[in-house]
Amino acid sequence: MHLLLFDIDGTLIRTRGFGRQTMEAALSEWLGRPVTTEGVDFAGRTDPAILLDILKASGLPEHTARHLLPETLEVYSRAMIRRLRPEHLEVLPGVVMLLEELSEWPDVYLGLVTGNLRPVAFHKLAMAGLAGYFGEGAFGCDHANRNELPPLAIERIREATGYPFTGADALIIGDTPHDVACARHAGASVAVVCTGGYSRDALEACRPDLLLEDLSDPEPLFELLTRQALSRKAS
Repeated sequence: MHLLLFDIDGTLIRTRGFGRQTMEAALSEWLGRPVTTEGVDFAGRTDPAILLDILKASGLPEHTARHLLPETLEVYSRAMIRRLRPEHLEVLPGVVMLLEELSEWPDVYLGLVTGNLRPVAFHKLAMAGLAGYFGEGAFGCDHANRNELPPLAIERIREATGYPFTGADALIIGDTPHDVACARHAGASVAVVCTGGYSRDALEACRPDLLLEDLSDPEPLFELLTRQALSRKAS
């Protein structure tokens, strides 16, 4: 069995800044004061980590920001689900064709490892017409540290399927150095695409198992899955 764990933003879809705009508008309205995302890094990070940085960047002391974080996550989640519509996002090249093909493989499970909160993750996928391809996973609401997410996803998928997946069975597909780091932390293979916010050189420096411009040509990904399976058999 192959376990493929996909990131969402920058890998499957782009929201073209809509999430950032929604965070600023929803939090400004809720707090009754201007909120800024200027200088806050979004790429490859979890929503709790991003929102904590936004609160601090907007002038809140750290202890106040941490106290407000649980309610901040709820405010953002409700706003994103209420506001995001299909016209606000773009499905990236090759994604639909790849998911269509993989969904027909009987020995593949398609899961998620994403910094999005779970409700936001599935709303984004639903608006993109992609939600039906995916099963379980791990999300930003599970842990602020992305490195902790793959083991949680693997554990949930083991429980859901009854198949004894390990990190060695998993291939993480993302678009940032954070995806490479969390894959290495879990003992998983990793493929990254140049469709997010990082340059090819920056991604190459992280030494992923596979680096692709986008997902238009799935053959290198299929070859990596074959090598991964052969390596597991050999061990």
